[in-house]
Amino acid sequence: MWSYFRSYVEILKSELDRLDFETFVRIIDILLVAREKGNKIFIIGNGGSAATASHFVCDLSKGTALQDPLFKRFRAFSLADNLSLLTAVGNDISYDHIFAEQLITYLDPGDVVIALSASGNSPNIVRAISFAKEAGATTIGLLGFGGGQAGKMVDYALVVGSKNYGISEDFHLIIEHILTQTLKKILSQQKKKVIFLDRDGVINYKAPEHDYIRNWSQFRFFPSVFEALRELQNMGYRFIVATNQRGIARGLLSEEDLEEIHRNMLERFQKEDIEIDAIYYCPHDHKEKCLCRKPNPGMFYKAQTELPYLIDFSRSIVVGDSPTDIKAGKKLGAQTAFIRNRNGDLSMALKADFTARDLRELVQLLKKAEPSHKEAPVYIS
Repeated sequence: MWSYFRSYVEILKSELDRLDFETFVRIIDILLVAREKGNKIFIIGNGGSAATASHFVCDLSKGTALQDPLFKRFRAFSLADNLSLLTAVGNDISYDHIFAEQLITYLDPGDVVIALSASGNSPNIVRAISFAKEAGATTIGLLGFGGGQAGKMVDYALVVGSKNYGISEDFHLIIEHILTQTLKKILSQQKKKVIFLDRDGVINYKAPEHDYIRNWSQFRFFPSVFEALRELQNMGYRFIVATNQRGIARGLLSEEDLEEIHRNMLERFQKEDIEIDAIYYCPHDHKEKCLCRKPNPGMFYKAQTELPYLIDFSRSIVVGDSPTDIKAGKKLGAQTAFIRNRNGDLSMALKADFTARDLRELVQLLKKAEPSHKEAPVYIS
């Protein structure tokens, strides 16, 4: 008996160790966006998975809610709970239709359907996923037995390899708890103060005039950037990089070259305990008249769409050493900070909310503007 207990626990632990973290984070983002947009979240499952579906809805609807009448809550529903409707459809049509028939009634494009299934092959689950995809919903599976047919159909899946029903259902319930408690942690924080950082001339030295940083060997951080960003991080600021990279359009570097530079830059920041939430870049020439090249606000709006729970422009600061940075910040209704380095256009100093020689001096200006600051709590994203 003891050996069976240990074996069961070890198998469950090994399944959790193999969790696809990238997919887990993507599911978190999908649920947050659904909440922000007011989309509905439908959860389906049979047997033990029906109980988990009800539990999931309870934790998602109530467990993540703040005690504030204005707090926007998740609109989550279990389609396994209405016994009258389930038996009517099962008796009059077919048990295979019990979930799809409800989705026909309630589902709108943009909604989310989460399927819980140990085997991944239940006909009513497969039929519901098929209808949801045709109707424009995002589909997610918490599945067992390697995923089954449902695993090949859903947009995102967290899958247990074990063919033990107990292991699968334990895994799904644990993941449900981790998901909802992570969401509660995120939502318990107010939208953060975000600093949008230009790259060249703010984080690193610019290339010689009329040239571009083309590879990592040419990239040199400003000496004070790590200390400054750590201080700003301790003051509660989050960081997003938004940079024009016209060199791509001019054929001086490829997008792969740029991504390698940014990958190395992020690794260095991580070693310095500095978290950059995202990097956005515009690869276009100004002649292309795109919406993303600063001073146009396209990169910033994309960031807000992808990180709606983080960004409030009224609490953000756009930092750069170019007139395009300051103009972009003004369009967003954000505060602006002009870095007056040797390449900077001094005429912008009069238009920006803050003017500093570098990020280190900006820290001091922000401390004076916010005399009472404290370290912000960490959230998972």
